[in-house]
Amino acid sequence: MNVQNVGVGIPEILLPSLNINMKKWSVIACDQYTAQPDYWASVEKLVGNAPSILHLILPEVYLNFEGLSDNIANIKTVMNDYLHKGILEQLPRGIMLTERVMGRTVRKGLVMTVDLEAYDYRASKKPQVRATEKTLLERIPPRVTIRQEAPIEASHVMVLMDDISDRVIGPLYEQKDELEKMYDFDLMMGGGKLRGYFIENEELLSSTLAAMAALPVRDGMRFCVGDGNHSLAAAKTVWDLAKESLSEEEKQDHPMRYALCEFVNIHDDGIQFMPIHRVLFKVSPSACVHYITDKLNKKGANAKILFGRWRGGTEAQKGMEIPFLFREGAGRIIVENKKHPLILEDVEDILDEYLKENPASGLDYIHGQNVFEEMARAYDNLGLFFPAIPKEKFFSTLIESGVLPKKSFSMGEAEQKRFYVECRMIVKPQEEAPAKEEPPAPEEPPAEETQQADRTPGTGTDGQEEKAEE
Repeated sequence: MNVQNVGVGIPEILLPSLNINMKKWSVIACDQYTAQPDYWASVEKLVGNAPSILHLILPEVYLNFEGLSDNIANIKTVMNDYLHKGILEQLPRGIMLTERVMGRTVRKGLVMTVDLEAYDYRASKKPQVRATEKTLLERIPPRVTIRQEAPIEASHVMVLMDDISDRVIGPLYEQKDELEKMYDFDLMMGGGKLRGYFIENEELLSSTLAAMAALPVRDGMRFCVGDGNHSLAAAKTVWDLAKESLSEEEKQDHPMRYALCEFVNIHDDGIQFMPIHRVLFKVSPSACVHYITDKLNKKGANAKILFGRWRGGTEAQKGMEIPFLFREGAGRIIVENKKHPLILEDVEDILDEYLKENPASGLDYIHGQNVFEEMARAYDNLGLFFPAIPKEKFFSTLIESGVLPKKSFSMGEAEQKRFYVECRMIVKPQEEAPAKEEPPAPEEPPAEETQQADRTPGTGTDGQEEKAEE
């Protein structure tokens, strides 16, 4: 089967060697906790100098810090160092079945690659692999700089499949006990537990690709990006630049043409779609509500304001109302003539316009109702409450909208986001300069002297004792 016609690829995955402490190795997606530097400070304290993907990524909380270019240069140095020292080892061609356990919830996935020729963040192109939310172009350049000339990639991208019969992952999961378990460890910072099972059997790989090929294709779309679209957009940008100097033959199987991702089934019980609310600060709440309503009416929305008591945002379930909350009161904007599938689409550009006209004001994106209510009730703040997108309507809503507004949904709470584990080679590593007046490195112990148990947390040989985070 031509996997490029399906929009995916079978990678050669890089995993840390068996003596690496996996709990310190694996960290959460770089675009999480962007307003909570204390979280990342705790991660840095836990990891220390131990081998970790923390040293291979740039958490977005640091994007505006000084020394950005030096940090990016150091990331590439560490990547080459990990390759030369054997900290990362390459597996045969295959895919990884993942099992993420969070309390009583289990989320299953497949780590493989997306063909970037089948992906585009512009919905008008009708790509087979489609972005779900509007891509903020200003967030791409730092990620492009990191990926360019980097020897390896690590990924937090999650790609959604509409597989209601569970024909892609289900058959593999049923026989997981017969697969080779590559890791089984507790994630740091309350992230739950993660297990990985390697699949290299050609028959299983072929049947998996056949099941993916049988997935519904609607409006040209077979898959859509659930998390990590800006990282995938950066990979696409780098590939489009790189392929200009390649022959047609070289383009067919160049490693940069692909990007490592985890594919998940939107119908999996472990996939939760959470709403993302808006809180405006340094505003006159009542005046701001009237501003939004007036702008909606200029669009023909036939909107009106009803002030009243706060009822936990339950009105938003109707999809035609925007509950709002502020320190002195609450209410809802009723929209009788909604123009888009999501009520958020009707107001997103209005909020952008308001912020341009009121530069002293600001906007924050809030997960969780309790945090929303606390922030909305702060002085000079206004909270706008939005509903979650039903999973069963997600693909049809995306097709109807073309692309959703930024921050339309979240796949679970922050701690449930994907943790980096696997890596993949995208260019040849730089040649390491020969050591001068240094004794030869000792030979590596035979493989049979290492044990799979070394991948479990607390057994790494980085010379640091595991410390409790709590």
